[in-house]
Amino acid sequence: MPSAEITFTEYGPAGEPASAARVVAKVGVCSAGSTNTVYAFDVPSPVAKALGEGPLTEASAQAVRVSKQRTLAIPIEASIPGVLGSLTQSGSGPALLLAGSPTDTAAVRVRITKSGAQGVGRFRVSISGTAAGAVVVPRFGTELVIPTRKAAEVTGTRDLSRLMYAKSAEIRGDKDLGASGLYGPGGLLDGKDIEAKLNGADVTCVLEAPKDAAALLAQLSNAFSACVFSLDVGARLVWTSKAIGKAATIELLGGSALGALGLVVGLKQGEPGDLDGATLDIQEDTGEAHTVEFKDPPADPAAIIAALGKVNNVAAALVAPASKLRLSSKTIGEASRLVILGGSALALLGLPKADVKGREADHTIPGVGVTIQFSAAAFVKDTEYAFACTAPGISIEAVIEALDKLVQVKADFRILHVVGELADAAETRALAEALDTKIAELEALKRPIVAILGAPLGETDEALAEAFEGFTSRRVCVCARGAWLRGGTLQGSFLRSQSWAAAYKAAAVRFSSDLGNHDDGPLKEVDALPVDEGLATVKLRAARFTVMDTSGGNVYFARGLTMADERSRYRDLNVTRVMIEAYLAAQPVLDNEINNDPPLHEDGTLETNTAGAIDRAVTNALASALIPDHASAVRAHVVRTDNVFETNFLRATMTVVPRGQIYGVSAELGPGLLTDNEEEGG
Repeated sequence: MPSAEITFTEYGPAGEPASAARVVAKVGVCSAGSTNTVYAFDVPSPVAKALGEGPLTEASAQAVRVSKQRTLAIPIEASIPGVLGSLTQSGSGPALLLAGSPTDTAAVRVRITKSGAQGVGRFRVSISGTAAGAVVVPRFGTELVIPTRKAAEVTGTRDLSRLMYAKSAEIRGDKDLGASGLYGPGGLLDGKDIEAKLNGADVTCVLEAPKDAAALLAQLSNAFSACVFSLDVGARLVWTSKAIGKAATIELLGGSALGALGLVVGLKQGEPGDLDGATLDIQEDTGEAHTVEFKDPPADPAAIIAALGKVNNVAAALVAPASKLRLSSKTIGEASRLVILGGSALALLGLPKADVKGREADHTIPGVGVTIQFSAAAFVKDTEYAFACTAPGISIEAVIEALDKLVQVKADFRILHVVGELADAAETRALAEALDTKIAELEALKRPIVAILGAPLGETDEALAEAFEGFTSRRVCVCARGAWLRGGTLQGSFLRSQSWAAAYKAAAVRFSSDLGNHDDGPLKEVDALPVDEGLATVKLRAARFTVMDTSGGNVYFARGLTMADERSRYRDLNVTRVMIEAYLAAQPVLDNEINNDPPLHEDGTLETNTAGAIDRAVTNALASALIPDHASAVRAHVVRTDNVFETNFLRATMTVVPRGQIYGVSAELGPGLLTDNEEEGG
């Protein structure tokens, strides 16, 4: 029977999300992907392939894994390239060289684990941390051999032993040349002649009383020097041309010796090979181009290697055991280059068109796009090197442009997460102001959302509080400080903005739940918290920032806040999200009243039944979207006193009572005796 196919689904079905209320669109930089293109991910596995390395990649993969919700990702152009910090060294030995522009932020450490030079010493690399209690220590990866300098090389994919090679022209006699009477003076071969044309040239041989078969072969070889003569196992003559291919010919024209040798008049031609006359065009690191033409048909793989080995500065070899061709530059290091330009032999040899370069003794660190290079000196065990990588910067203009793109393609989402921090607190406020203005424009287009962004991790609490003084917005949530969060595609913990956790938790739980709701459980992706809001000197929660604290040894958000005024009901992010869903539920019902012609009273006000019907339609829409999970009560009420005839305008009020939120708990505790009723709970 046909086999059944079973597919393992790692993180649940990748179908349409049930609601866009928990869909987050992330904007940031990455090393791959097309700028301002919207990528949708339902499982983490395709993220790295689509986006490469960088903060957007890590935040997206992490969010999909944790929230199990669809995540949108929009790559943007970096405003400034990544910054590579200075190298520090602890221990003896030579220094490392650094190259490349970082793709992400990380504290990199390189530790020598075995003394030695290139190809002998060993090392480990750390770009992340691992939790050791409340402390995060470097997490070192697999031990690696210190690399050696390498030449540019290209290896073919075909087994050269399977090619058809040119063959010699060959004639075989049918007489036993070990028979008596053939040799010596007066023998059957004495004085007999052979007339032949070899490769187009006439040659005649007269046999002079050969004493035995060996002497016969010697006389034939001497006369017909372009050929090789031998006897097969039956002592029959084998006449083979030294030349191979179609140009190799043996034509027997006649002669009195033919009968005794078992030969007949006729023409034999060699067989052509696959590579006969084919060409290969190569350019080596001096820039000089060469064409190798297989004018002399190769008889075997060794002949191919010999022909290619004649090219200046190029070495050719066979890779065992499959006899695959390997071409390499004789120069090593960065100066080494080999270009395979083309030629009719390209496919036959299994070579690709390629332009390859050699490399120094270097190692590219996955995840951060930086290369470390080892010198030719001997490295010393336990020496440690450290440097910092900073991700490419982002600009306010690029973020707004990406948001415009999301709206243009009608992406369905409710939260915009800006992955990446600006230079300082002042620029962060400018981004918050720009987002508040832009989202207000979207609300006019009936596309309400809320934005989550992070403040620079290097800014002080005092600077942040001062920079945002006087700024209010119910549309923007600003997360301060950092947290050690587990990687998205990378292993270990990374110091990231707390906005990353705010965004993935907003997607993971019901949208009406506060980010700090303890019933949702602690933030499992947080391995350590550098600054606890409860212990901080400057209380950023009081300045309306969203920050983390600890309770019972676990990490939670102190509260999920927008930057709305402290007196506003919209100060709580979850309330804002509930009201967005209420808006979107009621809007289609109210839009349906546009251009309607409801019956009116004599004073121009709505008839009671009509007003009641509108009330019920809106209330039902609100209740369907919000009750019981997100609101305790909803109500819609059309204003009955407006003269609709005169104003052509319908007014209504909608009230949503979100689920209650407890900011603190107070209870009295004291010694005493329990009564029977109290013991029973009465």
